[in-house]
Amino acid sequence: MSACLHCDSPLAPGPPWAPGDGHRLAYDPKKGRLWNVCPGCLRWNLTPLASRWETLEACERSVQERGTVMLSTVHLSLVDVGEGELIRVSSAPRPEFIDWRYGPRIVQDAPRPGLLQRLLARLPDPPVEGYDPYRGALNVAASTPWLASPFLGSASALTHLFSQIPLAPRCPSCERPLALRPWQFQELRFVRSHQGSVILASCALCQGLVQVPLRDARPALRLGLSMVTPPPSLRRIASLVAKELESLGGPRGLLELLSGSGVSLADLDPGYRAGLLVSLDESAEAEALEAEWREAEEMAAIMDGELSHVPGFEEFRSEILKQGD
Repeated sequence: MSACLHCDSPLAPGPPWAPGDGHRLAYDPKKGRLWNVCPGCLRWNLTPLASRWETLEACERSVQERGTVMLSTVHLSLVDVGEGELIRVSSAPRPEFIDWRYGPRIVQDAPRPGLLQRLLARLPDPPVEGYDPYRGALNVAASTPWLASPFLGSASALTHLFSQIPLAPRCPSCERPLALRPWQFQELRFVRSHQGSVILASCALCQGLVQVPLRDARPALRLGLSMVTPPPSLRRIASLVAKELESLGGPRGLLELLSGSGVSLADLDPGYRAGLLVSLDESAEAEALEAEWREAEEMAAIMDGELSHVPGFEEFRSEILKQGD
């Protein structure tokens, strides 16, 4: 991973035993998690399994052998290891973890804007009629779609996002990428279905009102929420967001609450929008880790001989092991 998933700033390309000069890595040695902390927006990017384990061991050695603790609580610590900084996580309860990850505790001074922020800063303000990027002209049929939006200040950013990225890879109605008119971002709703929590959205291409699996819409939804809840705003309320999430039983509890009420994004106050962003981050990472563990367990099962009932497998395995001697 060479760039931040959230703002496209370059991430530390350094060797596995160091975070890179001026960069931060965060790691949890017990749960096997490793994040590359973006120097631009300070968001945490989960690293792929292939590059994780060697780095986790090296991070732990660096902390123990040459680390200087700069800031610490019971479960987390910020450690200077010379080449960069490491955030060591150790069985942190959710409120403390969220406060470190999203809050003001370890904010760098004047972070450099990422590529996406620099591009958006050069966009002109949208006309009050709104843009219709799917027709290539102003949407004059719609009556000032941005004026009543709580996201008016993010209109340019959302217009750029949803003119480039669909809400989901496929619309259940027309089978094409699910294009979303930018000003309709505020109308997205969480509803319950037999699939669990889903997104109710209007496709700009076929005009159909469709239900989209949360997993399919989550990447674009996370980007959109990060634009209407920028890092400085999230840092100010991170502690309150953490406490509210904990009282609801975590991300699953919040999603069930939103799905049961059927509220739109525009109906949510900033605290709930921030909580939703944090919840989507956590659920995306949990799914990624579960998929990696399933793959690792399948490989372990093969090497442990659990699939030896397959005809010819045991002979093949024995031959491979001989070659490794």
